[in-house]
Amino acid sequence: MAKARAIVKRRKAVQNIRKITHTMELIATARFKKAMDRASQAAAYTRKISGLVADLGASAVGVRHPLLSVHEGKQDAVLLVICSNRGLCGGYNGNVLRNATRRHEELLTEANRTRLEVAGKRGINYFRFRGLPPQEAYTQFEDKVRFEEVEVLADRYIQWYTAAKIARLDVAYTKFLSASRQIATVETLLPLSATPSEPTA
Repeated sequence: MAKARAIVKRRKAVQNIRKITHTMELIATARFKKAMDRASQAAAYTRKISGLVADLGASAVGVRHPLLSVHEGKQDAVLLVICSNRGLCGGYNGNVLRNATRRHEELLTEANRTRLEVAGKRGINYFRFRGLPPQEAYTQFEDKVRFEEVEVLADRYIQWYTAAKIARLDVAYTKFLSASRQIATVETLLPLSATPSEPTA
């Protein structure tokens, strides 16, 4: 009799766990869909802006703008590496960090000085472990980054570039292509004339 009660009790426990995991699955699915919607919208916007900027830089003969001008000579550069604050996301961080390390080594030979800035605890710890503590470390960026948070960085980089304090800004990040495909990439954002043009679907 006691054995039967134990079986019934265990069966109820399994059913409760099943209900909890099912609820967690529903919540995760809803969050995943929202994240994918945001990523898709942002990717389309980014592709269009990149294409417009690249076309402007290539065809705007005689047009002068501080962000389009190329600073000649061996000057300072900034490398911004964007990772996550948490792990358990496959090769997301690893691929970005490998590309960022290669670009950092290139910039050390090409630029006068290279300023390393890293967003995300995984990237910060990685570079510190390699003996390359970043000059700036950001951990405040989470899933929903506010425009005001990013604007502070963008304004600072633009100010540095227009004042000729830096000659280029490179960003290492994971580019969203689809729900099943994201690629780690490094792009030069400044000068704007170096921004690659991407085909729009």
